[in-house]
Amino acid sequence: MENQKENKLAKWLDKIQQDSWQLELVVSGFSIFLLLGALEALRDAKLDMNLALSGLGTSGNFISVAWGILLFSSLFVLINLVLHVIMRGLWISAIGLRSVSGDIDFEKLNLAPRFDHFIRRKTVSFDTYIERLENLCSIVFAFTFLIVFVIVSVGAWVALLGLTTKLGLEYLPKPISAPIIISSNLIIFISGIIYMLDFITLGWVKRRKWFSRIYYPIYRFYGIITLAGLYRPMYYNLIDNKLGKRAGFLLIPYIMLTFWLMSLRIDSHIWFPEDTRTTGIRKSLYDDMRPEKSEVGSASLPSKYVKNGFVELFIRYFPSNDDVILAKKCPAIKPPKTSGFGSDIVISVNGVDDAKDEHFPAQSLDCFASIYEVSINDSIFQQPKFRFLEHPNMGEMGLLCVLDVQYLPRGEHEILVRKLGQDTTKNSEALLLENFTRVPFWKE
Repeated sequence: MENQKENKLAKWLDKIQQDSWQLELVVSGFSIFLLLGALEALRDAKLDMNLALSGLGTSGNFISVAWGILLFSSLFVLINLVLHVIMRGLWISAIGLRSVSGDIDFEKLNLAPRFDHFIRRKTVSFDTYIERLENLCSIVFAFTFLIVFVIVSVGAWVALLGLTTKLGLEYLPKPISAPIIISSNLIIFISGIIYMLDFITLGWVKRRKWFSRIYYPIYRFYGIITLAGLYRPMYYNLIDNKLGKRAGFLLIPYIMLTFWLMSLRIDSHIWFPEDTRTTGIRKSLYDDMRPEKSEVGSASLPSKYVKNGFVELFIRYFPSNDDVILAKKCPAIKPPKTSGFGSDIVISVNGVDDAKDEHFPAQSLDCFASIYEVSINDSIFQQPKFRFLEHPNMGEMGLLCVLDVQYLPRGEHEILVRKLGQDTTKNSEALLLENFTRVPFWKE
């Protein structure tokens, strides 16, 4: 009975296998169409996500890594599926050509003996050529999704290193946290490299019998961490034949080559410096020049030209850095909220919400104002008035300071914003004023 089921399953799979190219083309075409829209949506959502996660610290970094994995995986799938469609198109065109002219007739080509001998030796029969194309197309299609799992596996490994560091810093006493974190991350790093080497070499480590007792628990552990159960059958089925082995050996070089190709650029303006922060105009500093779908940087002005005698300076709030400085500068102020995930659904007892600190907004604003120093042309503004503002660009949160510059002559001027920062001296808890940003403007 069991043999009958296996035979029935095998016949069914063989039948599907013969027509698999149709399914491959349908899936590839539909996936390419969806991915083109998804990549654009992911890039747009990335900007909103950066704003939301800017104050979550390590937790936000984990989410950012996961988002990056999703973006790169989508990009690699798109590239491979386009390659697959092109190769399938070549395969279909070869079949169409075969229906018209059959196999290659070297006699009719009437080539010179030297070329005839060479081309006959190097050129396979047309049927063999079509069969090889068919096999290659199917492998490329499977290869596509194997690449995604490789990227996910590497991301999971990096996340494990970050999680170990985070847990060690949060839950271990300071005197012993550093050596434990370093030693545990070293173990994870070395074992991960061994697992990756085994994957790249198509099982070379697993074939070392003397090392099997040590490697087996490592293999099982990373099999769980990297979700290997989802792709392991496809991986071993791919590398158990000659063509699949060649594809397996090319897996990592192919990923690295694709990354390198995506990083290529043409630079013909060799006298134009890479860093123009002190000698150029940064479009991100001005609302009317900032590219669409880009964030406000450290600060911004509505325009580089001032017409009415007032400069509206927006200074952005960066929670991951600023929260530490604000807590040290104003230790008596306790924010009513905590950073992290929450819900808009609030359950109250007897219909009464928890009382909120009504003095906190003013206290918070005063604390923010105390960590900044604003000057124009080396002239410091004494106690400039700040207001909280959610910038209309993309909802970036920060402070607005309206500066009266009626007294300035016509021409170019520069705003310098200095900000309290952590003293980098060893074991120092002091806060020092540091240059934060410079914004040039022209008064009309």
